Amino acid sequence: MVMEKLSPPPIQPPPHFVQARTIALVVGLMLASGGIGWFLSQARADRQPTSAPVSATAVAPISVETAVVRKQPVAANRVLTGTVEPVESVTLTSRVMGQIRQIFVREGDRVQAGDRLVVIDVADLQAQGNQAIAGVNIAQSNFQAAQARVQEARAQLVEAEAQLAEAQLEQRRMQMLRSEGAVSQQLLDQANTRVQTTQARIQQIRAGINQSQSAMEQAMAQVRQAQAQVQQVSANLDYGTVVAPFSGVVTRRHAEVGAMAGAGQPLVTLESSDRLRFSTQVPESLIAQVKQGQPVSIRLDALNRSVSGIVSQIIPSADPVSRNFTVKVTFNQASDIIPGMFGRLQLKDEAAAALGERLVLMVPQAAVVQQFGITGVYKVENGQVSFQPITTGQTYGSNIEVFSGVAENDRLVLNPAADLKNGTPVQTNR
Repeated sequence: MVMEKLSPPPIQPPPHFVQARTIALVVGLMLASGGIGWFLSQARADRQPTSAPVSATAVAPISVETAVVRKQPVAANRVLTGTVEPVESVTLTSRVMGQIRQIFVREGDRVQAGDRLVVIDVADLQAQGNQAIAGVNIAQSNFQAAQARVQEARAQLVEAEAQLAEAQLEQRRMQMLRSEGAVSQQLLDQANTRVQTTQARIQQIRAGINQSQSAMEQAMAQVRQAQAQVQQVSANLDYGTVVAPFSGVVTRRHAEVGAMAGAGQPLVTLESSDRLRFSTQVPESLIAQVKQGQPVSIRLDALNRSVSGIVSQIIPSADPVSRNFTVKVTFNQASDIIPGMFGRLQLKDEAAAALGERLVLMVPQAAVVQQFGITGVYKVENGQVSFQPITTGQTYGSNIEVFSGVAENDRLVLNPAADLKNGTPVQTNR
């Protein structure tokens, strides 16, 4: 009988171990499939082109309407604007210190030359004047006393000289008698002594005369000094009353009654009302057309008429910014014309008169702006704007003439926004 060797039965894992192994297998498959998917997605991404990053600080250009600077023909005659001003204008000031007692005028009053305008209390100056007069009297008394001493000394000198002559005559007689032995030596010595004594007295009198004359000259100098003080105080007393130096109109009153006036303090402003002139600015391109003594016509809008005048003054120095020269025209008649009136001077351009017109740079008024009180335009260059100051001239409809600041073919921004700044990128309409 053959005995078979039996194998032991296989060991069966516990049910919970089988369940755990199944879960691990599923998780591993899921991870493997996810990793493959991520790898494939990255490979596809690498094959796709990348777009450039967009800067968050880039400023998009703004769209603006522009116009180009052109030369345009205009009439040969030029119109320059200006203002009527007085030929004489002065602000009267005080030359003394004191309280204002009276002011006889107000703004708008017409006065004549020599009329009293202001009276200042000069009581202190009057006291100084009385003191100066007293100084004059004292100096004159000293002079008179020195003069009297000189006269008295001169009288004594005459008397002493007469006595000297008599003593010298007696001296000669005694010398002759002594040589003959007729008189004693004692009498001759007495005669000699008398001569010497008289000579000494004369020298003393002459020294006194010189001293008195020096005192008299010193007293005379004191008199002159005291008289000069009197004249100065008298002049200052006259300055206490301020008068009109010429006929005109009081345009401003700077002080009131009761206020203290000091030296140099403004009191009233006076302007001539009969002597008026017209002041205007002439561009350097036209200054050659203006001559001294040239007759011109001024259109005054307030009076709705033209007034004739003559070019009386040309300031021979141009303004360094505007390149304009100041020209003044004196009116032939100034009746009913008031300082401050607006006027227009019509100036003929002789160079263009033959053609009847001239070419000028024109810009639209819509392009002209004011920035910090400066007239200018915004010029477009390389896609950006920049503020450019300009010098303007006469207006022609919607355009305005420009003397400096822009050139032909420059492109300008029309109706620029109030917040437009230099360097702002723009997109033009060309």
